[in-house]
Amino acid sequence: MLESLITVILVGFSAGFIFSMPIAGPISIIITSNALKGNLKFCIRTALGASVIEFIYVLVAVLGLSALVTVYSDLIPYLLLVGSIFIFIVGIRIIKSKIKLEDIENKKSKRKVNEKSGGLRTGIILNLTNPSFFFGVLTASFLVLSFASSIGLNTGGLDLLVEENVTSLQEITGKDLTNSDSTYIAPNNNEETEHTSYTLLLSNVYAFSLASGSFIWLIILAKLLVKHRNKIKVEILNVIIRILGLILCGIGIYLFWKSFDILFN
Repeated sequence: MLESLITVILVGFSAGFIFSMPIAGPISIIITSNALKGNLKFCIRTALGASVIEFIYVLVAVLGLSALVTVYSDLIPYLLLVGSIFIFIVGIRIIKSKIKLEDIENKKSKRKVNEKSGGLRTGIILNLTNPSFFFGVLTASFLVLSFASSIGLNTGGLDLLVEENVTSLQEITGKDLTNSDSTYIAPNNNEETEHTSYTLLLSNVYAFSLASGSFIWLIILAKLLVKHRNKIKVEILNVIIRILGLILCGIGIYLFWKSFDILFN
């Protein structure tokens, strides 16, 4: 039992940390843009809100709750619609924001409006209304747990639980997730799995470890950017922030179009 717990903690934390590194998603863009403004507390709350939803999504993905997955798949276009509008509005706000020279020079200054509210809610809404995030979490868990099991690590059967959920999801969506990455190695164990108290414990530990890994990476990213932002000229900082805002707006427009495409086609 101890061996599988340690394995699940290490695998989950590593997966959350590594898969969160690309600065391409809405959460990473918002944290990056706010860190460049020096809003560390806002970044921490945003990362926390995102991690809470990530924990829930990972738990659903691992436990194989096909009924919830089916309901979730029916809500996808509406979640995309809400998420796209929210992302677009946040993008516009980022574009309109501007850093002043005194904000960089005066380390004691605090942007009370930006740091007191909004971060936690932003993180929750962005991940909650991002269906691709759920499928990404499921695929990532499927790959890392299958790989860990294939090299002899004891995952306590979590790799089989995720495999069953992937199979159910493929039947719903018609997509083959097993071919999404060449590193996938199918487990040799063909036994059916069941939700015992032990697997429930492992599932919660894995979900918490993955969410923690993601949270810690985002905090490291935010702290590094806040610490070194004074080395970049104010004009360049403003240009970078506006570009990040434009990228967010672009993501919002794409998701808005995608939601209508799903609804009507």
